[in-house]
Amino acid sequence: MKTKKHKRLSLEERVIIQTLLEEKKTKSFIAKKLGRSRSTITREVNKWVSLP
Repeated sequence: MKTKKHKRLSLEERVIIQTLLEEKKTKSFIAKKLGRSRSTITREVNKWVSLP
């Protein structure tokens, strides 16, 4: 069985995340839009994006 290799988020994906958060979109919506898991988006937000 081949294991799935995790791909890091690109700068473009990070910009999209930031833009959609500013538009008050949910993490679930962002995850579906980018084809990523919600936990990946949540980790990214908690790590790099400062929320007001």
